[in-house]
Amino acid sequence: MIEEIPISALDPRQVKQLEGADKVLNSNPNYAKEIYSAVVKLSPGCLDVRRKLRALQFRLNPNSSKGLSGIFGKVTAAPFMFRGKGDKDPAQTINKAEDLIDKSVANVIAHQMLVDAAKNLEMKGTIVFGLETIRQINPKDLNNLKELGDAYLEIGDTEKTIAIGNEIQKINPSDGDAEDLMKRASVAVAMNKGKWEESEDFRTQLKDEAEAQSLEQASKAVNDSKGLEDLIRQAYAKWEEEPENLNHYRQLSEYYHRYGDLENAIAWIQQARKQEAGKADISLEEKERNLTLEYYDDVIDQWEKQYHQNPNDFETKSSWEDAINNRKTYQKSQLESLVQRYPNDFGYRFELGVLLYEEEDYENCLAHFQLAQKNAKVRLDAILYLGRAYSRKNFHDLAIEQFNVLKSEIQIMDDRKKEAIYELGCCFESMDKGAEAMEEFKLVYSADISFRDVADKINAFYNQTKG
Repeated sequence: MIEEIPISALDPRQVKQLEGADKVLNSNPNYAKEIYSAVVKLSPGCLDVRRKLRALQFRLNPNSSKGLSGIFGKVTAAPFMFRGKGDKDPAQTINKAEDLIDKSVANVIAHQMLVDAAKNLEMKGTIVFGLETIRQINPKDLNNLKELGDAYLEIGDTEKTIAIGNEIQKINPSDGDAEDLMKRASVAVAMNKGKWEESEDFRTQLKDEAEAQSLEQASKAVNDSKGLEDLIRQAYAKWEEEPENLNHYRQLSEYYHRYGDLENAIAWIQQARKQEAGKADISLEEKERNLTLEYYDDVIDQWEKQYHQNPNDFETKSSWEDAINNRKTYQKSQLESLVQRYPNDFGYRFELGVLLYEEEDYENCLAHFQLAQKNAKVRLDAILYLGRAYSRKNFHDLAIEQFNVLKSEIQIMDDRKKEAIYELGCCFESMDKGAEAMEEFKLVYSADISFRDVADKINAFYNQTKG
C-alpha cells in the first residue's frame, strides 16, 4: 500500500524543486516536466504532482486528448493490461506506466496500467485520476466509464457516480450496468443520510419495486463482462506458461475483442506477429488489419456523433474529417503493401481497386479490377467496378461490354444485376442513344421502382412522349 499525500507532506527539497518548476512552467515547460516527473517517481503517492505532470503533458501535446494521436503509439510498445493487475511489484509498474505516458500521453493502455497498479496499492485517488484521464482521451469508452463510476462510488462521491451513470445511458440507453450503478449510488446516499424511505435520489432513479427487479435481472444479463474477465485471466495464465504458443495470443485477442477493448485485441495480435512462428503468418496480419480498421471505424463513429450533437463546432468537424482520412491512409498503405508482397492474391487487388475507384483514380484502378476477375469470389463485383471505371473515363463502349456480361451471366434480378443494367442505360444515355437507354431503365423499373432515380427517368420519358 502507498499512502497518498499532499505536496506539503513531501520532503522540503522536493517542495523547493516544485516551486522552481512552477515558476518556469510557461518559459521552460520541458524543464518543469522533468521536475514533476522526477518527483512523481520518487513520491508516487503525491497525486497533486501527478496532476501537474499530466496537465503539462497534455499541454505539450495538444492533439492527444482528441483520441487521434495514432493507434500504433497505443498498442505496439505498451505492456499488456493485466500485468498491472498481477504484477509482483506494482510500484515499479507505476513507473513503467509513467515512462510510456511520457512518450505518448494518449497511450490508453499505459493509463490503464497505472490504474491497475494503483488498485494493488490501494491508491484510490490515483485510480480515479487514471480513469478520468482515459475518459478525457476516449470519452465514449463504456468499460472505462463503468469502472470510473465504481471508483467514484468507492471514494464516496455519489453525485459523480450518478452523473457517470447518466452519461453511460446517453451512449447506450438500455445499459443495465448504468442503471445498477445509479441504484447502488442512490442506496449509498440514502444509507448515509439514514433516510431510506425519504431519499429523493433513490426515488428518482428507482421509481418502484418492479423497476428495481428488472434492473437486477438486466445486470445479470449484460454481456457477461465478469465471465470474459475470468476467461482473459485464464488465457493470460496459459500464455505465461507457453509464451511461444500463438493460439494463446489469438485467444487473448479474441476475448479482448468481445470485451470491447480493441486496443488490447490489436496489441496481442501484434505481439503474436513478433514471435518467430508468427512472422510469416498471413492470417495474423489480416486479423490485425481488420481489427485496426474496426478501431478507426469506432473513432469515426464517435466523432460523427459528437459533430451531429454540435454541428457548429469546427474542431469536432475537423477531428471527424481527420479520423476518416487516417482510416483511408492506413487502409491504402496496407493494401498497397499486401498487393506488392502477394501479387497473386486477387482479393487484395479488388480491395485496392475499390479504394482507388472511390478516390476517383479511375486510371490506376483498372488493372486491379482486370486481375481481380481471376478470383471467383469477387469476379462479378470486379466486372461491375471495371465497367463503372470505364464509364467514368467516358470509355462507354468498353463499359457496355462489361455490363452486358453481368446482364447475361446473372440469372436473377438482384441488386448487382440491377446496378449493371442501370449503368448500361446510363452509358447509352451518355452516347445520346435515348431509345436504347430507356429499354434498360425499363427493365430495372419493372423489377424495382424505387431503385436509385430510375422512376424519375421513366416518368420524364413518358411525360415527354405525351408532350
